[in-house]
Amino acid sequence: MTLTTHVAIGAGIGVLAGEPALGFVLGAISHFLVDMIPHGDTGLADRYYNNHEKLAPVAYATIDGALSIVLLMVFVAVKPDSIANTPFAAAVIGSVLPDLMVGVADVMKKNRILKSYRQFHFYFHDYFSRSYGDVKLRYALVAQAVFVLLVVKLIEQIA
Repeated sequence: MTLTTHVAIGAGIGVLAGEPALGFVLGAISHFLVDMIPHGDTGLADRYYNNHEKLAPVAYATIDGALSIVLLMVFVAVKPDSIANTPFAAAVIGSVLPDLMVGVADVMKKNRILKSYRQFHFYFHDYFSRSYGDVKLRYALVAQAVFVLLVVKLIEQIA
């Protein structure tokens, strides 16, 4: 999934969780479960890791990271009283931390713990897409954008 989608899911969990530890744990669990859904980025990962093509995957990740920050700003603008709380922050952190740790593992290639974590992460990430095929990235991005907009609207109504 895009980091933006993980932020949206974490935000939804955070608004409902009420407890920081619960929000963090549910955010982290949601990351792995949602990553199991084929979401079009297998080709990008292959280009980055196997073909050593860095430009497109890094540009994709950079744009996604920037959109994630914009999304967080939207949540703060929509419901600042509900968003500015610890359960919300903990759930969002829990939902994005797994991908951030992959980035750290990519930088610290010799660290055995991070290398094992990276394998664990991609076990879930590739669970269905490697066995049954991935969807086209453009379709996955449209579906995720619609999902993020729905989450924003739901949070607007709930919070």
